[in-house]
Amino acid sequence: MPASIRFDLWYFNTPEMDALIEHEGAIAAQGAMLQLFRYLRLCHNAIGNRRSLSKIARDSNCSEEWLWNIVTSYGLFIVEDDESFFSPYLSGLLHAASKSSSSRTGRHAQKRARAPYNEDNHHKEDNDDKKENKEKGGKVSDVIGPSAYETIDRAGLRHGHRGEPVPWWASPQTDIRCVWSLCRDCWTTPDSINPKAERQQRQQMTDRDFMMKTAWETLSEDKQQSIQDHGRRI
Repeated sequence: MPASIRFDLWYFNTPEMDALIEHEGAIAAQGAMLQLFRYLRLCHNAIGNRRSLSKIARDSNCSEEWLWNIVTSYGLFIVEDDESFFSPYLSGLLHAASKSSSSRTGRHAQKRARAPYNEDNHHKEDNDDKKENKEKGGKVSDVIGPSAYETIDRAGLRHGHRGEPVPWWASPQTDIRCVWSLCRDCWTTPDSINPKAERQQRQQMTDRDFMMKTAWETLSEDKQQSIQDHGRRI
């Protein structure tokens, strides 16, 4: 389990969190979410259950019913039939933190094997990376990979909140109202999309263009630090 995790500020400005804050107030809403996240972080696979909420409620000086309403009513958690629940956002954070920790360990072990820094080689590697990224299909953003709004299907393909295909090099979706345009290569509003043109563009692309594993195979080790993966698996 990662020793610490970092929350993204955009998560607390999502429509779901806005709705919770509007009903419960900012301090109560954000406090409840942090308590729930602290609990889920200690659970196996970050999956909790309703039976455990009574202890959290006692420690937080609130009611179990109030906490359960937050879990079930605002779209912030996925709730199963057996009343187990998890946060796609938190699960993504923990997965990314664990992967980053493993990556740092591997880099430390390989550090002595690296060649000394050479400015000519450094520029050559950057140019090679840019060339390779372009050949793989698109400009790579400073941060890439699915946010908690997005999903990864069983085939490993990335999708936006509305189910549209999203390439691996796309920045995270931060606005639930937007969709990814393959023609424009950016997040945009649904009314600006030309469905026919989008379908034609998709036909010209391969499944590998929409798989996050392609990012790990394509980008250099340094560039891999830009990858996040908070998408929910379906």
